[in-house]
Amino acid sequence: MLTRPRVTTGPAALVLAAAVALAAPARAQQAQPPPSQQPALQPLTGQVLAHYEFTSSAQGWRIVGDTDPMPPIYDPTGGREGGCIEGIDQALGETWYFNAPAETVALLPSAIGGTLSYWLKQSGDQVSLNDDDIVIIGNAGRLSYRFPTSPTTSWTPMAVRLAPSAGWVWNWNKPATEAQFRELLAAPSQLLIRGEYVTGDDRASLDTVVLAAPPTAPEPSSPAGQP
Repeated sequence: MLTRPRVTTGPAALVLAAAVALAAPARAQQAQPPPSQQPALQPLTGQVLAHYEFTSSAQGWRIVGDTDPMPPIYDPTGGREGGCIEGIDQALGETWYFNAPAETVALLPSAIGGTLSYWLKQSGDQVSLNDDDIVIIGNAGRLSYRFPTSPTTSWTPMAVRLAPSAGWVWNWNKPATEAQFRELLAAPSQLLIRGEYVTGDDRASLDTVVLAAPPTAPEPSSPAGQP
């Protein structure tokens, strides 16, 4: 049986899982910087809306793009600290993606201004396929994001702010505006994380996916002597 993600409710702000890479805004034609210029790891805070560690199953994730939608391979021991999910290229010509479950897509409106983070490793020593790393689709259009660096053959942390200022692209070729971003995330239908980075046969693994709301501002303190 597929299990649902852990969903946290309430006003308290939770610390987002470990430290993740916050990427600078990227554009489709941006050159890949050397490893020494990769974004520094930074801790993020905010209410955790969904958290996938794949400890016992694929938890409703699917593989799409290169073939008909299908379940990923579940590996109970291949993850960072336990299980993970894996996709293998079917070599049919399309870029394949990990497709998030519907219950997580439904949480995206609450994550505007927050963060999507995950860990990914892929099989190619040399990345040979340029494409969007994250795609969000809805009736209003399409949002996409490309990281300035690609995941390696080791577990690589990836994270992006869910805000247009992070460098999201609207309908393939224009920077997303605030209005477009909010309109699409008000009614999203699909959240995709790229798994294919190599032309030809390849595979990739996904672990520790966290969707978090924006950090909660602290309550203002009362003046001394007042409750």
